[in-house]
Amino acid sequence: MPLIGEKFPEMEVVTNLGNIKLPDDFKGKWFVLFSHPGDFTPVCTTEFFSFAKHHDDFEKLNTELIGLSVDSKISHIEWINWIKQNLKIDIKFPIIADPMGHVATKLGMIQAQSATQTVRAVFIVDDRSTIRAILYYPMETGRNISEILRLIKSLQMVDKYKIVTPANWPNNEIIGDNVLNPPPATQNDIEERTKKYKGYAWWLTYQDANKADVDEAKEITGE
Repeated sequence: MPLIGEKFPEMEVVTNLGNIKLPDDFKGKWFVLFSHPGDFTPVCTTEFFSFAKHHDDFEKLNTELIGLSVDSKISHIEWINWIKQNLKIDIKFPIIADPMGHVATKLGMIQAQSATQTVRAVFIVDDRSTIRAILYYPMETGRNISEILRLIKSLQMVDKYKIVTPANWPNNEIIGDNVLNPPPATQNDIEERTKKYKGYAWWLTYQDANKADVDEAKEITGE
């Protein structure tokens, strides 16, 4: 199973929109690869509706979506048509057809909960094809799509400004929408930190976040 910090493994997959080479076809972009237990199931249908509803928000973050289950391509196509006809929303992103479970097994998406269906796994991959986050949810509980958006925005902030983000950013209970500084690398950095930044201790200092980034984070997460 691939790990955070590793390159996403190379593979060619079959989707309802044609074959895709991962991660090569998404170079220069972030992507979210998420699995669902099965087409025509209640929780998965609500998740796909929410992913589709937030599709533009993912695009604002230069991020593409890719679904996956151990269903066939025909099943994916019929399910997408059902969602469009009955829930009035288009699923514009591809869904990997993996009826033999080869991709799901390689990515650790089939776990002890079921030998025949995938759990709700999420791989967030950056524009350099590096895995930046992995989330797992059980089959019974739907994911919070706003949290996935928040996590992507946070990781992009980390890359851009070389900071770290607190719990619940941009609505942290201690420092609000500010961002944290990484721990000092050496003893000599301690004095500089306390002079340059606000904080509670030399190892807990923070700085103002870019307002445009904060506004975007609050907008895409609905906060």
